[in-house]
Amino acid sequence: MLVKAIQEACLKILEEEGPEQLTTQRIADVAGINIASLYQYFPNKEAILAEVFQEQVKQYKAAALERVVEIERLSRVSLEDTLAAIVDMEVEQRLMLQRMDPEFYRAYQHSFDIHRQINELQISRSHPGWDEWLASFLRRHKAKLRSNDIDKLSRIASHALSGVLLSASSEEPELLEQASFRQELVTLLLRYLCKSD
Repeated sequence: MLVKAIQEACLKILEEEGPEQLTTQRIADVAGINIASLYQYFPNKEAILAEVFQEQVKQYKAAALERVVEIERLSRVSLEDTLAAIVDMEVEQRLMLQRMDPEFYRAYQHSFDIHRQINELQISRSHPGWDEWLASFLRRHKAKLRSNDIDKLSRIASHALSGVLLSASSEEPELLEQASFRQELVTLLLRYLCKSD
């Protein structure tokens, strides 16, 4: 109960006052507890943030599973629309956490890999994992692809997307907010995967 109050106070401060106002004392004040009680459960502000971030990831995973169903539907119809939906979902995952506390997310983003967690959840439900799904999706559109080595295309496209997003999150997080950035990512993937006209 007290842990939940601390987490809710942290989230409230992030949403209403911003990350620059987040201190253990402020969290204790908003939670209505003394600082000694807070330290019984959390050694520092970062530990509280980690719990809050992980809770947000957990909540996002449920919504993401619904998006995965929509992406699967799109994958049967359009290569470009599916790639755009994948890029949107990947960017939104990072934005959700980055907006909470940009500095904390930048420093610890490897600990909050939503993509990996959704992938693990899919596999646990006997659905194909990301790598298997992406290769299968590309096989559906093999007439448009520039190579018959779909497994290689799939791996490189996946790594390219992950690498660009990780780099942007770490070095230029403002790019994630730009629709033109998302479109450039889709263009990058399409130009890599598809035959030239």
